[in-house]
Order: sequence, then C-alpha cells, then structure tokens
Amino acid sequence: MKTAIVYNKKDHKLQPEAYSWSYRCMFLALFDRFQAIPINDNCHADSIQADVIIFFDPHSSHHISIEGIEKHPALKIEYFNDPHQVEFRGCYANGDDVYKLSAAQRVKRALDRGVKYIISPYRSGYYEYIAPHIEGYGGKPDDMLLYFPTAPDASLFENGRNVLAERKPQVLANGATWSSRLKCYEFRQWAFNQDCVRVRQHCHRDKATPKGCDFGDLLAEYAGALALCEFYPVPKYLEIPLAGCVCFAQYHKEYEQLGFIDGQTCIYVDKNNFVEYIKAFTNNPSMYQGIADAGRRLMLSKYTSNHFADYIYGFVKSFVESPAQ
Repeated sequence: MKTAIVYNKKDHKLQPEAYSWSYRCMFLALFDRFQAIPINDNCHADSIQADVIIFFDPHSSHHISIEGIEKHPALKIEYFNDPHQVEFRGCYANGDDVYKLSAAQRVKRALDRGVKYIISPYRSGYYEYIAPHIEGYGGKPDDMLLYFPTAPDASLFENGRNVLAERKPQVLANGATWSSRLKCYEFRQWAFNQDCVRVRQHCHRDKATPKGCDFGDLLAEYAGALALCEFYPVPKYLEIPLAGCVCFAQYHKEYEQLGFIDGQTCIYVDKNNFVEYIKAFTNNPSMYQGIADAGRRLMLSKYTSNHFADYIYGFVKSFVESPAQ
C-alpha cells in the first residue's frame, strides 16, 4: 500500500518552532506509520506512484498545483483544522506570507481534487462549517468524515511526576486570550482574571513560557490546568490530562463523548462554580489524584498521536483491500 503525503515543508504548524506540537506530532506519526512518499512541490499526478494520497494541510494554505490530480485513481484524503476558518491573506509574525481558504473554498478544492474523505479534529465544527458546503456540491458529509481529536505525542508528556502532591498546588492558566473578531475565549479571559489561578502568559506574549516540545514540562509543574474554549475541545483539552494534571474544562458534549466525564476524568467548570471548585482543589490536590490518573490513562489508551496514525492507517488499509471498493 504505497502512500504519498502532500504537505508544505514550511507549514508553520509542522515546524519545530511551532508553539503547539500537536499537529506536528500527528503529522510525523502519520508519515512514519505509512512510510510515506513526500510530495512538496508542483508536479503532474502521473509522477505520483501511490495507492493513497493524503493532503496534510491543516489551514488549507498550501497552494500546490498537481496537474491531473482529479483523475488519479488513488484514494484521496485531506486534513482540515479550524473548520470555522475564514479566507485570510496576510503574514505570520516572522514575515512569511500566508493565504488561508474559507470553508467553502477548501471544500471546493478538496472535491475538485477528488478527495473522498476529510479528517477533522472537531466533529461539531465539521458539521457546522464544512458539511453545508459538501451538501451544496451534492456530497454526503456523513460519508466523508474521518473524526479524530487532536492527539499529542505521549513521549513529550512522560514527566515522571504524576503524583499531585509533588507538584505546585495550583491551577495553571496558560494560553491565548485574544482572538480578533472570534468569540472563542470569553470564559478564558474571565477565568484568567481570577485570583485563584496561576497565570503563565502565552509564549507569544512571554518568551520565557515553555512551548512546543517543552510544553509538557510546564504542565508537569502544576497539579491542575485550565482547558477553556467556546468553540471546540482544542489541544489543551488533550494535553492537560496526558500530562497528569487534573483538567478543569469548559464543557463540550464532544469532549464528554470522548470519555471525559465530570468528576471522573476531568472537572467541568463555569462562572458559577469556578472559584469554589478551584479553591477546593488547591486546598487539597491529593484528593483529586484519581481524576488525574484516570484522565491520563484515557489519553494513553486512545488519543495519542500514534493512535491517530493507527486509526487512519487501519481505515485506509481496510478501504484499499476491500473488494467492494
């Protein structure tokens, strides 16, 4: 089963300098699992000798031209992050130009390429933003979705300090609190202003804040940490329990369906209970050791980058080898 992965070698999500390594680690695990052929530059589809072609382009910002790709017989799959993404032209902080496609544009491009499946880390976002455009082009969203949450690399979270009593008896508040016109961090902004949490500024605001491959070490300093976002269960929702922290999370049905149950594998907070729950925890973190352990076990058993790669590999293998296809 020969597989080609089409990606931009300069994609900011895939670089060692990326502040979050979740997508980089998922990509590396996928590449390794498939022993894939890299496709980075414009070419003709006839030059791609593969049974499977995966476009790993999280923000649909890799504008490669592959002539005749729509006629290539390979099974084609594309990865979409941030389903709410709008069309954007601009520059990254380092000056690199970037052009991101809107939901409608990225769906059209995928269908024009002959993509059969779309991998999304957010089920609710897929159905809200991507599915209507698939339907608009006569497609079936249910049939195209391959869902798997953002999946960290477990090896980056093997800190060896999984006893809460050996950590700072604090709840870490770390992450972006700015979101331009998007209202995805309203609760987070409020929570970070409460005296009961320990704020460590995002690495974009404080260069001393660990990031990338060192983020697991930052989490390992604290008994608990906040995962708050109005939109979806973003990477922190998975990284925090994997690091052995108690995850204080803003509720998402999607997160609960993954096995993150209040009082068992995480603690759900809102403005009404936030201060009470955080203070109860910081007064005696050891009482919550079972929640931390259960959250970490769940992550290690189902949602690491290797699990992601195995899931996609198993699906593709079954598809390619099925006589019905």
